[in-house]
Amino acid sequence: MRTIKTALCVLICLLIYKLFYYLDMHFAGNKIISVIHNYLFGTSPSFACIASVICMQDTIESSVQFGISRIIGSVLGGIAAVALSLINANLFAERGDIFVCVFGVLLLIWLCNAIGRKEASSITVITFLIIIIGIDFARPLVAAVNRTFGTAIGAAISIFINKTIKAPVIK
Repeated sequence: MRTIKTALCVLICLLIYKLFYYLDMHFAGNKIISVIHNYLFGTSPSFACIASVICMQDTIESSVQFGISRIIGSVLGGIAAVALSLINANLFAERGDIFVCVFGVLLLIWLCNAIGRKEASSITVITFLIIIIGIDFARPLVAAVNRTFGTAIGAAISIFINKTIKAPVIK
């Protein structure tokens, strides 16, 4: 049943992103739809789908905990990427300077441990690195919002599906 619920979560994530893409393309003059599509959803449902897969766990409680950790990680990684990209832009000539990347990784792992969210450290660092050295470097704030929002959507869908669709009771 978990396999089917996971596939359903991915389907819902993809459909939501396609819906906002469709709305943005067909109502191009509508600023509200355009802002929602471009700044909240972005162009890729990747993070929403990944979060929905990871958050689909054996129990609802585990799904909630994985979801919370992923959201915290995305927020921390996004904030650090925005802050350090501003520092990077002012101090170094090239994007994602090695020192800034390594310092960010050390800082974020330490921070996750300090706030008692050790399990969030990997997604925190991954989000940070994707933004600071990835293709979204030119717009780190938009990238951070996209990543965090996508993760929250995926986690919420996974938790909802996990709560709504129960595994069959074996007698």
